[in-house]
Amino acid sequence: MLRRRTDPDDAPPRRAGRGWSTRLAWLTLVGGIVLVATRVGVATVVQIHGDGMAPTLLDGDHVMLVRGTWAVDAGDIVVYEPGVAVLPEPPSPELAESDSPRADNEDGEEMPDLRNEPDRDLRNTAVIDPEELEDNWEKVQSKSDGLATYEPPVLRVGRILAEPGDRVAFNVPGAALGLAIDGQPLLHKDAEPLRLALRDADDPEGPAGPPRIRSVAYETTADRRYQVLVPVDEPDEPWPGLGLPPPEAGPVELEAPGYLVLADNRDDGACCDSRAVGWVPAEAIRGKVLMRLVGNAAAAPDLDPGTRGLRWKP
Repeated sequence: MLRRRTDPDDAPPRRAGRGWSTRLAWLTLVGGIVLVATRVGVATVVQIHGDGMAPTLLDGDHVMLVRGTWAVDAGDIVVYEPGVAVLPEPPSPELAESDSPRADNEDGEEMPDLRNEPDRDLRNTAVIDPEELEDNWEKVQSKSDGLATYEPPVLRVGRILAEPGDRVAFNVPGAALGLAIDGQPLLHKDAEPLRLALRDADDPEGPAGPPRIRSVAYETTADRRYQVLVPVDEPDEPWPGLGLPPPEAGPVELEAPGYLVLADNRDDGACCDSRAVGWVPAEAIRGKVLMRLVGNAAAAPDLDPGTRGLRWKP
């Protein structure tokens, strides 16, 4: 019996197995969809108002903000509510019994305790409009019923220098701001001065002034290196919101009960960061600045405009 040889072209095609390149492409696609869906629920874009974070963030810059405190580390820039703070233990029984501790100024007038009156005028530090922030959350989470309805009067922007549990020492000789964290003094390395067009801290609604020279230094926290505006004058009481002994009493070390948050603009930010409001608890942190999207290049004429654009973890 003769068998007819089958023409290979007539044979039914074999089903090819899915290659690794195809599988990788599908995994990448699915992973991208999951990532986008996740980020839509937790991230938004907001605008910076004020120059309290100069020179890192300037008035008018747009940043991407990730909501919550997940992956918040030392060196990160966060948005926080200054009205919520961890108050230190009162230094005396008399002070502990007072509902609103006060001190007298040079003229004998009573001065409010900044920690207990967070709704005061906080001047022109870097701020986030809470209505803008919540509006953006509502746009990306329009189908969610779990959004908080409470809106703080003002949200501030600052950089975390210490986390809860860190050993923080104050009044350390030779350290920037007299500060040392886990035994490491905070040090400054001088940088080239910059011409910056900043808003007047006492006139936050007014236009930015002409560019003027500001002293700049590099500072390092954890593995993050960034620039700060060096304060013009060192205050007599550098940490009024923490209830510390006076500087002449010498170094004092304690375990951080909350986050130590400072503004990069050390002059304009002094009114509203941890120096004035004390330790910032986790529940007061509303989000973390993940990247700067668009920067105000005109406010820093000495810098290459390209350096004022997209920047990951400023």
